[in-house]
Amino acid sequence: MSCRTVSSWSSALGGDGLRWVTTLIVAGSCGWAQASWQVDARRMPASPSTVEAKDAVALSAMAVVPIVLPPWQDSKALAPDEGGVRQIGVARALEAMDTVDKVAPLLQWQTLPSGQQVAALQWRADDAYGLRLGLEFAALPPMAVFRLYASPQAAASYEVTGAALLERLAADAQTGQRTWWTPDVGPTPVLEILLPAALATSSLQWSMPQLSQIVVPPSVAEPMKAADMAALSEKRRYNACQLDVNCQQTLLDQRDAVIRMFYVSQGRTFQCTGTLLNNPSQDLTPYVLTAAHCVKDQATASTLQTSWFYYSQYCDSAQLYAGHAERFSAARWLATSMVTDMTLLLLDEAPPPGALFAGWDAGALPPGGAVAGLHHPHGDLMMLASGVLEDRTACSVDASSRALDCASQTQSDGGFYRVIWSLGGIEGGSSGSALFFRGRVAGTLTGGDQWCAAKDGRVVYGRLDQAIASFAAWLGADKAMNSDMHMPVYRFLVLRSGGEFYTLSAPERDHVIASFPNDLVFDGIAFYAAGRAHARLVPVHRYFNPEVVAHFYTASDAERQFVQTYHPSWNYDGIAWWSPAQPGDGVGAVYRAYQYVPGVHHYSLQVQARDAWLANAGLLYDGLAYYVWDAP
Repeated sequence: MSCRTVSSWSSALGGDGLRWVTTLIVAGSCGWAQASWQVDARRMPASPSTVEAKDAVALSAMAVVPIVLPPWQDSKALAPDEGGVRQIGVARALEAMDTVDKVAPLLQWQTLPSGQQVAALQWRADDAYGLRLGLEFAALPPMAVFRLYASPQAAASYEVTGAALLERLAADAQTGQRTWWTPDVGPTPVLEILLPAALATSSLQWSMPQLSQIVVPPSVAEPMKAADMAALSEKRRYNACQLDVNCQQTLLDQRDAVIRMFYVSQGRTFQCTGTLLNNPSQDLTPYVLTAAHCVKDQATASTLQTSWFYYSQYCDSAQLYAGHAERFSAARWLATSMVTDMTLLLLDEAPPPGALFAGWDAGALPPGGAVAGLHHPHGDLMMLASGVLEDRTACSVDASSRALDCASQTQSDGGFYRVIWSLGGIEGGSSGSALFFRGRVAGTLTGGDQWCAAKDGRVVYGRLDQAIASFAAWLGADKAMNSDMHMPVYRFLVLRSGGEFYTLSAPERDHVIASFPNDLVFDGIAFYAAGRAHARLVPVHRYFNPEVVAHFYTASDAERQFVQTYHPSWNYDGIAWWSPAQPGDGVGAVYRAYQYVPGVHHYSLQVQARDAWLANAGLLYDGLAYYVWDAP
């Protein structure tokens, strides 16, 4: 079969205006390797509609149980930067909390006026820059709420529900346990746990065999302990070999796509660099590209913590940009291309307003082309390195030592670009950073020469054009258009009315769990639907009846008109989700019935439930309400 080149133009209208997406793909048998494919950048809107404001939450527990760690004895044993990855934290065993039975007595449960049960613990390590707690759950109820505070006096830095953790954390194949590494909020973190009044405290069982202690400052831009000041020259090289990203004009927009990444592996905390990517549908799906030797599985992705806009206030300033932001909600591992040392992630939390979804170029770059890298060397404020693309080559990265071995000769079909620096250089923490060609991402950093200054030093970047086939399910022109299909719809049981509440929104799910613990009971995933309009889908509308505290869902325009005419007191909540217009493979019917007293609707995919409703004189069977997908 012959192959042919197809040029396609499409547009997307977002909050920041119309942006064109240029797609040049190859059809036929020649495959991905010969494809030239470009996507433009898009900026995260700053509209309040895209940001969910959260009120500051103070500590609820009256008593906080202290856990004091002795000084870390191996202060000189921190591993050197390996393969462009920077280690900043070490694993510390906690014998006093390594079983469920040892943790249980430490949780001094109290009852709040609302009926909720609460317990709180605080860890303290005087020689730490931060602590990440490694909780291993033997039993984790979805209705549990966990809050992290930097201190008992601080407002909550992070809140997560058991439902979110169950969805995010993979269960160990042998033990079934799930491990949660809390984000780093400082050296004296407080963990507060809340359970609904009706839930037994024994339903939550966890241990903490180890934690990760941050033993060096994440960046020289952050405060250092006095004992470390004298050894600063040993901890990083003076930055005369680096160019502040704010001292140039070419890639100022692109700096807002680059993120400083922290993650935990085997109890140790590491730092790399990643880049937020756009996709052909321009739907603000937060894909992040980084190196596989940084993150290559879900266990590691579940520990991800990110820093945004982590650059200087102005050119050559040591002051951190005032608008920098942190995100704590980890990521989902999507795919890894080992032959190019590249990984694609999906963040579990939206980027901050103003973040840039970088454009990218999946065509093969020409030798001699001018290229540049934006990165966080040694965890520092963002820097720029520039040079020219020398050639293409094949490399391998040792899985354990991260040692890099590249062929000396040119290999046109190799998975890497070899770059010669003329300005700047890489250091530990630079790994995973993007290679920019004409303003678009074309690869990610694996490693290379790290001397300072790095003029004429050689580094290698994984080639996006060679990895794109591994990522096509998310970045492909067709697949990306359907990136929000088959999303889970969550169900709650409403205790007061006996009705049900459904939501497609994970943030709304978590808000309900945290705010109404004694009023609604989380019941898991009910079915799957789409997050926005697509061909052959219909909207399902949601109404709220405040008189009986019940929700009503319909895909019928006639029913919508009926509700608006005869029930004006019912609040219209908007479109809840989009469902298939017709039955088909993997599509199931949702049946609906009305219960006269107290006046609520019930929904079910089960034919047995439908038949029971038909036989119940206290129910009015409404028939088929809409279609959904019964599996992801």
